Amino acid sequence: MRLHYYTLKYLTLALLIIIAIWAALFYAYILDEVYDNIDDGLRNSKIEIIKEAYKNPEILNTRKFGINHFRITPLPPGNYSSKNQITNTLEHWETDADDENDEPIRILTTAFYDVEEKPYKLEIKTSMIEKDDLLADLGIALINLYFMLIISIFALNYFLLKKAWKSFYNLLLKLKNYTLGSQEKFISPDTKIKEFQNLEQVIEKMVQRNEHTFSLQKLFISNAAHELQTPLAISINKLELLAEDPGITESQMKEISSINDSLNRLVRLNKSLVMLTKIEVSQFAEKENILFNEFIKNSRDDFSDLTIHKNISVSIEEKGKFEFEMDKGLAIILINNLFKNAIVHNYSSGTISFLITDSYFIIRNTSTLPALDPDQIFNLFYKNAGNSQSIGLGLALVKNIINRYPDLSIEYYFDGMQNFKVSRVY
Repeated sequence: MRLHYYTLKYLTLALLIIIAIWAALFYAYILDEVYDNIDDGLRNSKIEIIKEAYKNPEILNTRKFGINHFRITPLPPGNYSSKNQITNTLEHWETDADDENDEPIRILTTAFYDVEEKPYKLEIKTSMIEKDDLLADLGIALINLYFMLIISIFALNYFLLKKAWKSFYNLLLKLKNYTLGSQEKFISPDTKIKEFQNLEQVIEKMVQRNEHTFSLQKLFISNAAHELQTPLAISINKLELLAEDPGITESQMKEISSINDSLNRLVRLNKSLVMLTKIEVSQFAEKENILFNEFIKNSRDDFSDLTIHKNISVSIEEKGKFEFEMDKGLAIILINNLFKNAIVHNYSSGTISFLITDSYFIIRNTSTLPALDPDQIFNLFYKNAGNSQSIGLGLALVKNIINRYPDLSIEYYFDGMQNFKVSRVY
C-alpha cells in the first residue's frame, strides 16, 4: 500500500470517529441553546402579558389559546408561587391548519395576581424545533462536511505529500538501481527536508562502508583462490611424479591414488567455494538476453565425452524458446551444474532428457537414488549417502544463481526420475 493511501485510510477512520463525537456534542449544545432562546422568549412574553393585564383587565378573560398563544385561568383564593414552570408536550398547533400532526410544544406556567389581588394562572406556549428535523439537517450537513474533508485531505495527501516525499522516492529509486561494486558512485538526490537529509547521509556512509568491505572481500577471494590453487597444484604434480617412480609398490600406489583423489576433490571444492562467493558478492552484474535452448545444446556437446563413457542417452525436446535476461557466465554455470548433477547421479545406460518451453525448462534423469529432500537439496554440502565423491556444492550454486533473479524459480520433484524445473515467475 502506498504511503498516501495508508495515511488516508487512518485519517478517514479517525475523522469518522472525531466527527461522530463532535456531532453529538454539537447537537446537545445547539439543542440547549434553542431551549434557552425559547425560554427567554416565554419569560419575556410573561412579563409583557402581566403588564398588559394591569393596564387592560379585559385580557384576564382570555380562557383559550388564540393567536397570542396564551390563556389565563382564574384560581381559587390562596397563596400561589410566581415561579415559572416550563414543560414540553406534543399537541396540534392550532394556527397550522394544513398540518394535522402533533408538534413539540414548550409551555410556561406561572401564577400572578391582578390589581384586586385575585390569583390567576397564566399559560404561554410556543412551538419548538423538531428534534428529528434538527437531527436530519445536522446529519446531512455533517455528512457533506465529512466527505468534503476526506476529498480535501486526499487532495492534500496526493499533491502536498507527494511533493514532500519526492526526494524520498528519488532516493529509493537510486538505491534500487545501485549495484554494489559498480564503478558508478552512489550519489543521493538533493532535498530541503532535514529528516531526508539525515537519511541520505546515513545511507551514503553505509554504502561507503559496504563498498570498502566489498573491495576487501573481493581481494580476499582473489588471494585465497590463488594461494590455495598453487600448493594444491604443486602437491598433485609431485604425487604424479612420485607415482612414476619405478620403486613404488602397489600398496603405495594405491595410497598415492587416494591422496591424489582427495586433493582433486579439494581443488574442485576450492573452485566451487570461490565461485559461490563471487556470486554472492555480485561479481556477475552484466545482463544480456540468454536463449537457453542454445546453452543446453552447447552443454550437451561439452559433456558428450562423459555421457558416452557412461552410455547415457541425452534427448532435448523443444516446445518453445526459453529466453531470460541475465549474466551469460551465470547462465553457463546454471546449465552445466544441472547437467553435471544429472550425469554424476545417473547410472550406466541411463537417460537424461530436457523439455524446453517458452516459460520453463525441465531436466530429468534416471537415478538409482530415491527421492531427495526438497527442503535440503539446495543447501550447502548436502550430499546423498549414495555418492561419496560429490562435494555437495553444485545445486547450492544453482540456487544462489536463481536467487539473484526474482523472476526465476527452481523446483525439484521426483516421479520415478529426478526432475529439476527452472521457471519464469510471472
